[in-house]
Amino acid sequence: MAIALALFSVFVERTGPQLVQYGNLCGVTALEPRYQLALKGGFPVAYLFDAPGVSVEGQLSFGEDNLFVGALIADVAMYFATSMLAIFVVSHCWSS
Repeated sequence: MAIALALFSVFVERTGPQLVQYGNLCGVTALEPRYQLALKGGFPVAYLFDAPGVSVEGQLSFGEDNLFVGALIADVAMYFATSMLAIFVVSHCWSS
């Protein structure tokens, strides 16, 4: 259950505060890098980051974007701990 919750949390998308370069056709001379806020997904810890120039801009995909396994493991651990705490509290309340 914790793994499924962590994987579905990728639909919680947000941007920033990191900046990533999305091209170099910007500015007065059209030679300056164009920066945008990084799109990332995952909750509470973002583990999937949009890879500029590789994937479709503004969409997250496990096959094309940057996956940070440590952050995904942290999400799974947090969801597991929350699930176990909820089970403990509910079972304790019902047994009383």
